[in-house]
Amino acid sequence: MAGFRTPAVLWSIVLIVVCLGAAFLQANISGDSTLLVMGCFVVALACASLLHLSLFGGRVSTPVATAVALSLAFAGPQPFDAAGRVPDSTLEVLAAAVIGRALGGLLSWRFLGIRPTPAARIGPFIAITIASVLYRDVPFFSGVSAIDMYGEWGSHRWRSAVAMAVAGVVAGAVMLVASVYLHRGGRSFRSEFAEVARIQSALNAAVISTSIAIALGMSALGVLAIPLMSAPLVLLRFALQQQASVIDTRRQTIAALSQLTDIAGYTPGGHSARVAALARRIGTELHMTDRELDELEDAARLHDIGQVSLAAPIPGGATIDVAPADQRGIADEGARIVRRTEVLDGVADIIAAQVVQFREVQEYGESVPMSARIIKVCNAFEDLTRGDSALRDAAIERLTLGIGYEYDPTVLDLLSKVTTQHHEHRAH
Repeated sequence: MAGFRTPAVLWSIVLIVVCLGAAFLQANISGDSTLLVMGCFVVALACASLLHLSLFGGRVSTPVATAVALSLAFAGPQPFDAAGRVPDSTLEVLAAAVIGRALGGLLSWRFLGIRPTPAARIGPFIAITIASVLYRDVPFFSGVSAIDMYGEWGSHRWRSAVAMAVAGVVAGAVMLVASVYLHRGGRSFRSEFAEVARIQSALNAAVISTSIAIALGMSALGVLAIPLMSAPLVLLRFALQQQASVIDTRRQTIAALSQLTDIAGYTPGGHSARVAALARRIGTELHMTDRELDELEDAARLHDIGQVSLAAPIPGGATIDVAPADQRGIADEGARIVRRTEVLDGVADIIAAQVVQFREVQEYGESVPMSARIIKVCNAFEDLTRGDSALRDAAIERLTLGIGYEYDPTVLDLLSKVTTQHHEHRAH
């Protein structure tokens, strides 16, 4: 994390210094300051592009850069008797945005080793284009655009803010839809939208409000408004990145805890990791959301943790060969251990339900999470194969004997599919 923060802080300082210098020049030079202002926006976009934020299953977002780009779409009148308005057209806005983000991408690759994908740029670029066209080009007000009304609304500046907000909300909605569509990974649009909409909408609101503050501040402060008005969003980004770091630490702790049964000799080495990897592949085939996949993987890694309560290890750690009552006892103890963390109740529920026979779902309507059904099948498969692909066919054959009674047929079919694909991939 330290290696990540240092460049971010460094380039934030560079942005402040550049804008301070540019603001001084803007206040003291005579003539057209168009190139100076546009150059500041390019530098700001490049520096802000280094402030990456990881969200939603590892997706990379650059909210500060998006806010600066949107403010470029809304900016216009400059202080200190600058000639005309800067930027003057949507073409200038898009040109500066492209140059700034391209330079930012180069810096990200050079200093952070991150190469932003084209898909990650499409949503923000479309949003900036829409915001600029709506605010600058569409004649909503008696044949003129909102930016042309900026001077007439001098005593009612809130009208300009509302016009910017409307354009920003439309652009933000398009950006949200584009992000969901580009990253849904085969999942339904509705399920992916439901997962990310709340957090992404809140982040978009922060981006839009920051862009409006920068644009309005430009008429009084000039380019100095860029670092001043974007500072709260930069701090919010650091807070969110810290939260992401906490989540990563939790996942690392779960991975370490999952090895306890291996180290203590209760399960074969790598058993929980193999179950987790297999379960995630099946969950992906079922188009689970990123959050559901993470929870499934956590539960799979910890599914055998209850074995540490046993007086003596089960031979080979294979819970498939013990009595149902003993399986229930191990699962319940594992759930109790996990619940003591007070932050993994969902994982604990999956662990507790992993031993429920599928017939109880069919005959009695018992509610069993799909994640628990997946782990039940994957654990049984790994108990039988112990990571040896040569035993795959025999294991599938034995599990098929319990299809519809012990195991979910859908999950068992997917197990056969993904293990076949994995076997063929390794063969090649």
